[in-house]
Amino acid sequence: MYYIQGADQKEYGPVSADQLRQWISENRLNRFSPARADGESLWKTLGDFPEFAEVLVGSAPTASEAPASAPTALSAANASPYGSGFRPSTPGISESAIDEKMKVPAIGIITTGALGALISLAGVIATLSGSNKVAELPPGLPPEAAGLLKSYLSAIEPFNLPLNLLALILSSLTLVAGIKMLQRRSYGLVMAGVIIGMIPCLSGCCCTGLPFGIWALIVLSNEEVRKSFH
Repeated sequence: MYYIQGADQKEYGPVSADQLRQWISENRLNRFSPARADGESLWKTLGDFPEFAEVLVGSAPTASEAPASAPTALSAANASPYGSGFRPSTPGISESAIDEKMKVPAIGIITTGALGALISLAGVIATLSGSNKVAELPPGLPPEAAGLLKSYLSAIEPFNLPLNLLALILSSLTLVAGIKMLQRRSYGLVMAGVIIGMIPCLSGCCCTGLPFGIWALIVLSNEEVRKSFH
């Protein structure tokens, strides 16, 4: 079953595929008519549905022609306020176009999360093994400077492991967010992971997180992109 969108931005249906084919053959609908399958939220044009490709060949008008009106067989309760049925509204972005817009920034977010996780994991291993401790202070330091540096290193040493573990968790979240972005799932999680990847103090690799994060936020702020998430 399918739904059709009128020029009043309201949806009408459900309508069977056979009925739509009949209306297409009667030039009441064309490849530019907005429609969606039952159970889906993203509007497409009839030309995006492969099941109607055969009947659309030779029956749909060109883009320069006025769009054909939709079926007048609909009940008066479902009739468009424009008179004789539907008129196609401006079609939304197709799913393939949305995937193309999100591909590069999503890969950038995945890269940011993966690099950050590796850096943080290396920090955890170095802390546990003790290899990140400064064995000797640089020679030639004044006694006052050497004392301050030694006190500073001793003060931050207890925080090395928890901070690296926190960075590992947050970088993993950014990695998952990039994967979910490619899949168009969990919009809230994707937004959170992208933002975390942009913050220098929370991201293990902010040099890629900031530019790709800004790019991803611009793409994700698009209404059609947001609605395409499952």
